Parts: sequence; structure tokens; C-alpha cells
Amino acid sequence: MTGGLTGGGVAPARLPRFLRSTTFRLFVPVVLFQLVATGGVLTFVWIAGQQSVRDEQRALVQELRDDLLDTYQDGGSAALQANIERRLRSEGRRAPVLLLADREGRSLVGNLSALPPPDPEAGGQFETVLYRSDSAQPLNMALSETRLADGTILLAGIEIGRDLKLQHSFEQALFAALFLALPLAMLVAVLTSRLVGQRVHDMAQTAHRVGSGAFDARVTLDGSGDAFDELAGEINAMLARIETLVGELRVVAEGLAHDLRSPVTRLRAVLEQAALEARDPAAEAAMQRALTEADTLTRILTTALQIGRAEAGIGRERFEQTEAGDFLGDLAALYEPYAEDAGFVLRAEAPAGLTVLLHRELMSQALGNLVDNAVKYAEGGSTIALFARRREGQVVLGVRDDGPGIPEARREAALQRFGRLDPSRAVAGSGLGLALVEAVAKLHGGRVELAETPGGGLEVRLGIPA
Repeated sequence: MTGGLTGGGVAPARLPRFLRSTTFRLFVPVVLFQLVATGGVLTFVWIAGQQSVRDEQRALVQELRDDLLDTYQDGGSAALQANIERRLRSEGRRAPVLLLADREGRSLVGNLSALPPPDPEAGGQFETVLYRSDSAQPLNMALSETRLADGTILLAGIEIGRDLKLQHSFEQALFAALFLALPLAMLVAVLTSRLVGQRVHDMAQTAHRVGSGAFDARVTLDGSGDAFDELAGEINAMLARIETLVGELRVVAEGLAHDLRSPVTRLRAVLEQAALEARDPAAEAAMQRALTEADTLTRILTTALQIGRAEAGIGRERFEQTEAGDFLGDLAALYEPYAEDAGFVLRAEAPAGLTVLLHRELMSQALGNLVDNAVKYAEGGSTIALFARRREGQVVLGVRDDGPGIPEARREAALQRFGRLDPSRAVAGSGLGLALVEAVAKLHGGRVELAETPGGGLEVRLGIPA
């Protein structure tokens, strides 16, 4: 056998996203419950209505039969025949179905020409279709057959054609009600799903805002006291605790960074003075290396402070509408000499008229870090591009190079704070460049994506809401 099934079977087709959603899984049982409940009620009404009509028919036939039997017992067969004739004369076509037949079934008096065929399963009362002597059309009848003491047979009953028509109309009305119940059930299910979905969406939006650094965001309470309100209250209590802890951590981190920057600054001043006074070339070179490390430490502390502030949501008040082409052009002009010294051509790509709301200073720092990374790590490449473009309700800013890129399995590690993909640390760096980029993206309500370019290089994108 050729070809293939792997794993012993065919993988099931993946359902569309809507069919896998919680909204759909809530919608279906609500619709089914509504239909089953409505169908159950309508079925009960139908059965009860049928039974009520049959009981009424039986009662009328029984009453007519008993009245005729009373006449027979009081006056015999002659009185019974006279009663039947009187009813037929006085009531005409509205008269009940009546027949008195002899032992052989021949008609003696009545509005039926003969007895219906015998039915062993009919019992005392039965329904059949017969012709009245005064009608050219067959009629539905409910009848009772009684053999009298003298051997004659009494047949008494009523026409039930109107009852059957009414019953048929009633059945059609029930089916129409069941048919109308489907859109009503769907409407109830949609409203229920939307209500539940809206409450969950509000919570998700709050979680998104908190994840973007707005730690003061809270889920709105509607005061109903239901399960959703209780859940929202617990979430708000948790968010308040998180806000307190993050605030305390930020204070500690910022205080520690400030406290560390002061001794590092003093250390650098001492090293500069020592380097000026050094007469031994080896000692002077050592002092310069120490100064370089002090500068690196200062940059790390500064970047860590910027990350902490961005993750805490500080700086949103400084957002401004910015023309992307001018912004990237200015940034490219600033970094162009640095890129050219490393053998790269740096250019800016942005459509005309594209504007975006951003923190210019932090976004400049983030994109500058990406350019710096491209210069350091895009070995063998020759071009670096700062770009901006529209994408499905977003503006994407980023940097693209034609270097070796980053393997997909290692891209997540590249975004981690202090993450380094060069274990030998041959290239100087703190491992905070992409972490700052991600923090800036979150401050703008977006996220960072690392993707491979068609030519095999790396494209770092900051997708932020338009």
C-alpha cells in the first residue's frame, strides 16, 4: 500500500473558530432547551386538547344513547321509533345520527340506510365514515351501537366533521407555534450569549489594559450581585493587590537603580582622574577598560529604569500624533553614520500620510536599539531598513535587515530580559535591547513580533493600534 496515513488514521478536520467558541457552545444548548421546552408544552397541549374533544364527543354520544334507552324502557320499540322520527323531523340536517334496525340489520327508522360493517375492536363507541340518507357526502361520525332486548339494534351518534376540522386547525397552529419557536429560541440564545460574552469581554479588556501597564484598570460592577459581579469583585481585589505590589516593586527598583547610578558615577569620575594621572601605559589601558565597563553598567541601569517605567505605564501622557515618514527619516539620519561605519546602508520606508500616536522619545530609543542590534548581529548583511506600514487596524513600526536572522526556536529567548544569543559574549551588550522594545510596545498597547524576511534576514515588528 502506498501513500499515507500517519499515526494510524486521518486527523479530524479542524472546526471553524466560531464553532469552537464558548459563545457557540452556549448558544446551542440554549436553543435546544428552548425548543425541547416549547415542543414539550405544545405536545402536552395537543394531547390534552385531543383528549378533551374525545371526552366531550363520548359524553354527547353517551347522553344521546341514554336518552333513547330511557324512551325504550318506558314505551318499548314503538315509543323509541316515535322519538327518533320526532328528532329527525324537528332537527332536520342538524339532527344526530340515528338508526333503529331489525335483527338482520335492515333499517326500521333513522337517517342511515344500513348498519356499518361490524368491527370486533370497536367496542361500545367507535368512529367511522358513513353516508346519511339526507347527504350526498360521506361524514365522519362518532357512534354507539346497542342491541336491545327485543333483538333490534340501536345506533346513536353525532357528526364530528367540524371537530376534526377544528382539531386539524389546532394541530396546524401548534406546528406553526413550534416553527416560530425556533427563531425565538435563537433570539433568546443570541441575547444570552451576547450578555455573557459582553461581561467576559469586559473582563478580558480589563486584563489586556492591565497587561499593557494600566494597573489602575478595573472591571465594571453592575451591582446585580450575580456570579459575574462576584467574579468581577474578586478580580478587582486581585488587581488592586497587584497594583500595590507592582508599585512597591517599582519604587524599590527605581530607588535601587538611582542608588547604584550614584556610586557608579563617582567610580567613573575616580577612574577618569586615575587615568589622567597614570604614567604606565598598561595601567592607563586598564583604567580605560574599567571606564568602558562603568559606561556599560550605567547604560544597563538607565535601560532597566526605562523598561520599568514603560511596563508601569509611565509616559502615556506624552503620546502625540506623529507622521511616520518624518519620524523614521529623522531616526535614519541620526543612525546613518553609525551604520555606514559598520558597512550597512540605512534607509527609511513609510507610506505618505501615515500617522501614529506614540511616545517619540521611547519609540526612538526602541527603534534605535533595533538598529544597534542589526549593526552588531546582521553579519554578512548590507542593508538595514526602518519601516512603517498599515496592517488590519494597526500601524507596524520596525527594523529589517538582511543578515542571518534568529532561528524561530530561539526568538522567545531573545525577548527575555538579559537574554543573549551569543554565549561567548563576543559582542558587547546588556541583553536588555529587545526587552526595552517589548516594554515600549506594551506601553503603546501593542506587541513585538520577530519574523524572517524573504531573503533570510530578521524583521522586528512593533504592532500598535492605529
